[in-house]
Amino acid sequence: MENTFIAKNPSVLWFLAALGLFTIGVTLMSEAAGVGLISTSFVKTLGKTLCLCLIAIAMDVVWGYCGILSLGHFAFFGIGGYAIGMWLMYARTEGIVLDSLASQVIPPTPQEVTDAIGNQIFGVVGSSEFPVIWAFADSLFLQLLMVVLVPGLLALVFGWLAFRSRVTGVYLSILTQAMTLALSLYLFQNDSGLRGNNGLSGLQNIPGFEAVPQATVSLVFFLVSAAALAAGYLFFAWVVSGKMGSVVQGIRDNEARVRFLGYHVESYKLFIFTITAVVSGIAGALYYPQAGIINPGEIAPIASIYLAVWVAIGGRGRLYGAVIGAAFVSLLSSWFTGGGAPDIPLGFYTIQWTDWWLVLLGFSFVVVTLFFPKGIGGLFDKLVRKSA
Repeated sequence: MENTFIAKNPSVLWFLAALGLFTIGVTLMSEAAGVGLISTSFVKTLGKTLCLCLIAIAMDVVWGYCGILSLGHFAFFGIGGYAIGMWLMYARTEGIVLDSLASQVIPPTPQEVTDAIGNQIFGVVGSSEFPVIWAFADSLFLQLLMVVLVPGLLALVFGWLAFRSRVTGVYLSILTQAMTLALSLYLFQNDSGLRGNNGLSGLQNIPGFEAVPQATVSLVFFLVSAAALAAGYLFFAWVVSGKMGSVVQGIRDNEARVRFLGYHVESYKLFIFTITAVVSGIAGALYYPQAGIINPGEIAPIASIYLAVWVAIGGRGRLYGAVIGAAFVSLLSSWFTGGGAPDIPLGFYTIQWTDWWLVLLGFSFVVVTLFFPKGIGGLFDKLVRKSA
């Protein structure tokens, strides 16, 4: 019994229990359950927060455990969002077009329907033809595969090229940031096939569920996001424990020594980099239908930097620390930028938190780095040890 996975990782059981209680509590207090203590908009915020916690765990594994400071994982998050967003936008537009053409005396041909859908989606960028990347947009199954395959293949190719060249440290971080910037700049172009700066919108309208109240749809996405976070936490806890976890953390602490011991360091790094990219894509695919819109700004390098800040504040090298950091910063950001925090009049100047939130976040990061290098999770560890 002492050698079981849960026995070696008691924090996993505590985390799953806490997440389960939180999920049940939100469900019972939601508008969908008829109580209404938690609004539908806040259920969406909580669902999106759970998705951000999932990508934060992925970031913690690749950075906190393996020592690879990736400034490109939010790009994989965005790719997952675009992949599912293409199907959502196509299917919703197809329904609208079919309804509008149903009154015609002569039934439209399949090509006429396709042209009408293309005009509706791409008219905003002066086009009506479907780009090649939309070839599978009419298939939910294939687009779900793209959520996994595209981030995975991009990470696999990029990682193979970088790791086989033994690029490490700040140079690797710059390369991942350059990859993210290149992808973001490409998507900003109208001829990228993804509507340029307009992005994909109306993603909260799930095809086939138009008659279902938004309260119910939001709760379903919240529950699925909670299940994904639980599965992701359990999976990554297994990855970073045992022999593989020891090797991965050894690479972080002394890569040359691990290589000298006979381990193929590049294979371990490539596996971690790729699998965390796949999970990031899944998190993005769950996040953006709740957000309702995705545009290239979501993939900008600054988003991946924010992700690193969340993990650092929560405490890298601790899966629950990444969750704490992402949830804490995300909810606090919603409060400050959503008008929840009152302005502070100073007489000569009024502090408006919508303008000063990023300054506060940056200041918090500096304070945590200088005085609490192990983050909020490290403080939690100290409290547990003192009470034990």
